[in-house]
Amino acid sequence: MDKVHHVTLVYLYGPPASGKLTVAGRLAEQSGYRLFHNHLTVNAIRPVLDFGSEPFVEVLHRLRLDVFAAAARAGIDVVFTNNSAWAGHDGRARFAAFADRAKRVTEEGGGKVCFVRITAPLAVLTERVAAESRRAHGKLLDPARLREVVASLDETSLYPDDLVIDTSVASPDEAARVILQALRLPAGI
Repeated sequence: MDKVHHVTLVYLYGPPASGKLTVAGRLAEQSGYRLFHNHLTVNAIRPVLDFGSEPFVEVLHRLRLDVFAAAARAGIDVVFTNNSAWAGHDGRARFAAFADRAKRVTEEGGGKVCFVRITAPLAVLTERVAAESRRAHGKLLDPARLREVVASLDETSLYPDDLVIDTSVASPDEAARVILQALRLPAGI
């Protein structure tokens, strides 16, 4: 019997250095989903528009939402990573509003969204933040800045049924398998 397939956006979110991209990469490898790394969109826009400015944020969000909608309409499954520690006034509210819009455009395109909160204790995040692999994508590298960001972070899940994975206890492969189980997909399809 063939499994009915629904287009899916797997939306991984959490603080810097929690392992979102590593888990997303493993999930993409094991599921065949396409990886949409948030820093690629930031890095595409940053040379033209000032980071964090109103025009920057407007274009960034529009680009991401357009990709989600187009992928859903085209039947393309996507894994997306997003930092949940948004700076500035009402950071958590703006983060939640964007996640709601991502959910809405995906569902309007015929898809469904699985939200996954990736987390790890501050000591683990601090160890990971200076990793050389983060430099290539222009990610946060400063442990002191990381501690500031995490101190202001609302670490609750966006939705009550979000999957929560602590990457200090689950390896990237284990985390991907947990997500695949939640999606009811076999590993390595």
